[in-house]
Amino acid sequence: MTMYKSKNSRGMLALLAACCMFPVAALGATAQVPGGLTASMDEKTGAYELLAADPAWSFKGTLNAATTGLTTKAGKDRIGDYQELAFDWQADGKPLAGSIRVYAGRPVALFTITNPQAMAKPAPAFPAFTALPANLKIFSYKQAVFSPPVYGPTQGSTPWLLFDDAGDACVVSPAAHFMAARMTGDGKALVACGLNPEIKVIPAGFQQQSLVTVGRGITHTWDAWGHALTDLQGKTRIANDADTGLKYFGYWTDNGAFYYYNYDLTRGYANTLLDVLAHYREQQIPQRYLQLDSWWYYKTLTGSDGKTGKPKNAKLPEGEWNRYGGLLEYTAHKFLFPDGLEAFQQKAGMPLITHNRWVDPASPYHDKYKISGLAAVDPKFWDEIATYLKANGVTTYEQDWLSDIFAHSPELSGTVDMGDAFLDNMARATKERGITMQYCMAYPCYFLQGSKYGNLTTIRVSDDNFIRARWRSFMFTSQLAASVGSWPWTDVFATADHSAVLLADLSGGMVGNGDAIGKEDRAAIMRAVRADGVIVKPDVPLVPTDETWIAQAGTNADVMVASTYSDHAAGRTAYVFAFNQKRGERGTVAFKPASLGVTGDAYVIDGVTGKAARVEPGAAFSETLAADGTGFYVVVPVGRGGLAFAGDAAKYVALGRQRIAEVRDDAGKTEADVVFAEMEKTVTLHGYAGSAPKASATGANVSAVTFDVATGHFTVEISPTGELDKTGADPVRRATVTLRP
Repeated sequence: MTMYKSKNSRGMLALLAACCMFPVAALGATAQVPGGLTASMDEKTGAYELLAADPAWSFKGTLNAATTGLTTKAGKDRIGDYQELAFDWQADGKPLAGSIRVYAGRPVALFTITNPQAMAKPAPAFPAFTALPANLKIFSYKQAVFSPPVYGPTQGSTPWLLFDDAGDACVVSPAAHFMAARMTGDGKALVACGLNPEIKVIPAGFQQQSLVTVGRGITHTWDAWGHALTDLQGKTRIANDADTGLKYFGYWTDNGAFYYYNYDLTRGYANTLLDVLAHYREQQIPQRYLQLDSWWYYKTLTGSDGKTGKPKNAKLPEGEWNRYGGLLEYTAHKFLFPDGLEAFQQKAGMPLITHNRWVDPASPYHDKYKISGLAAVDPKFWDEIATYLKANGVTTYEQDWLSDIFAHSPELSGTVDMGDAFLDNMARATKERGITMQYCMAYPCYFLQGSKYGNLTTIRVSDDNFIRARWRSFMFTSQLAASVGSWPWTDVFATADHSAVLLADLSGGMVGNGDAIGKEDRAAIMRAVRADGVIVKPDVPLVPTDETWIAQAGTNADVMVASTYSDHAAGRTAYVFAFNQKRGERGTVAFKPASLGVTGDAYVIDGVTGKAARVEPGAAFSETLAADGTGFYVVVPVGRGGLAFAGDAAKYVALGRQRIAEVRDDAGKTEADVVFAEMEKTVTLHGYAGSAPKASATGANVSAVTFDVATGHFTVEISPTGELDKTGADPVRRATVTLRP
């Protein structure tokens, strides 16, 4: 992830230059804050302007009408301290009220439009910028399954990213009523944010908001926009171990898994899955939850499009479970679970994650609850569903087929409140019962809606069955999930695909497999998790580097590079994954450690071969990708004493906090706090130094240090001796290792 630092002198000069080009005094009223944007309004013409200082960008639009009551006032909301321009005007003979807020210390503007009277159509888009910085590229998320990336302006409820070749960027998006909102324009002559023009009823007092964020650095600007959006909604951003699925390794039965509508006919579905879990225990593979996909409950044969289908798997017994249609009844099918779901969950001995589709038109739920199209909008429906989940040991509810629900439920986008009713009630009912949520097959509007919900912990960001063809979309759409405060989920994979395991781990989200019994790769799994099933993961999701965002907009697009990191007191360690999109070709990966936040001397370690290269501050690392066209690198800072501590030699995310809780560095020593699962006997730490370091520890025995004079690589094995800490959910032992040059 590219890091940019604004320089005060540069920003002041840019602001002065911008003010000279666009004299704010002539515009009537100005809202200006330190460290933020500047908004101006001309009372007579309704022309408005948003100015940024760094980069020196201007965005202009007009209400096409004179304003009245133009005032400037200060205040504070969830985003922070603001200066606000407030004004009234008329459009199509209807009175409207508007405001523009700019925030101290944040490059963010909030546009609000309110209609005091009921209206038969939406108010004009606000903002509607018709004069923008020159030569900007545009990126958005397509209104399609899993919100794939597109370099172009999607006309829908999605954020638009505008950026240039220097990495300066702006994000414009709806900030409320996301299911009914719409971005419009070509990204060059018009960038506008408003409501779906097909909406026929706008109630009196209705308010719509839009958010604009400007900054240096594409990833930095995405993050600034996302944090402003979740702050505005009041969402507490979700930790990377916030629920069972995020914290632990688990087993999945969805499309792409071996046991998706498939089981041992001599054992039955339930016993087949119990056999899987027993096998994993025998192999000492720490599965900690089980996902049940659409096969487990009652469905029809009718697809979301109304067409009659066939049984899902013709080789299996027929029944309401073996169908491809919509939900009839959200309970475990008696043929599969004759003793009920609760009895099965207790036999499994672990929490469940359960899947759901759309409500079928033939479902008896229509007789009890309000269903809009295929979407349940009645709060009592969601209370019933969540109560059932809670009683049966379910910790996460997966709402799938969101794209089809949207497409066949016209009120979700055709009214200003039905989309909120659908998703607000789902979130409330599950939250009240301590259940988290996952979205699947989501359009961008669902991601944006997710900025409201603190229990929406994960969102699927790539198509079914995580294979190489999914990697590009996964990386780009992970940015959208991260921005709205949730974690990306790759989808199920086979562990023989080591890159899939690695990418799931680097995502910071879930890590879960769907192998047939005996086909799992234990070694690959254990590179991502501790012996107790806790995932050792980075601090943030893996997303494309700024250089990749820029390259993908042009012709230099073959090799994609994405990064994430672990931050400690001693500095940042970055993890980089690169791949050539052209199968069978290698290509070259290049990046600067400084652009990833590793600003001093660094070692770039090949995460597959172990080969390492020292890189000086500001210099670039370059290497030909492996024969399969991929590369994985761990970028480790060199400490003040000349020692580069590289963490757990056996883990992909070698300095993930679930293993290395903290690293401290000074001129005389490097200290690392190491966490051991209860059953773990040893951990091998490694790094690079000019000479063999001396190692000691509290809470652990330390082996002799091995040191390779030719490469500077050292290893040391430590064995915990301290007392078992049982205060948390997972008993652990802790030790502090000290390395002296």
